[in-house]
Amino acid sequence: METIREAAPFLVGLMVPPFLMLIVNPAWGKLGKFVATIVPALLIGGTISVLAGEVIGIDLPEAFVAIVIDTSLVYTGSQVAYHLAWKGLLADRLKEWRFARVPRTIQ
Repeated sequence: METIREAAPFLVGLMVPPFLMLIVNPAWGKLGKFVATIVPALLIGGTISVLAGEVIGIDLPEAFVAIVIDTSLVYTGSQVAYHLAWKGLLADRLKEWRFARVPRTIQ
């Protein structure tokens, strides 16, 4: 059971990149892209910590460490999946989709 509890944030992180690819604008700077990827990781990591019972009934420093670990696992999983799989599978399709939605102007 402990292995599943530790692997769950990483496995959830593997599914995050397609959603982030829809949200993040390619024209944003590096800081904007980082904020757009770390905020969902914080939210998902904190939620997983609460659902797994890692922050209930323990001291604040231990709860903080549990949230940091789960958040880092979600973020690491999302970055690994993005660079190894999702970027190659979806990047070109999303680029075509974004440009297809932009109305063309008459010149």
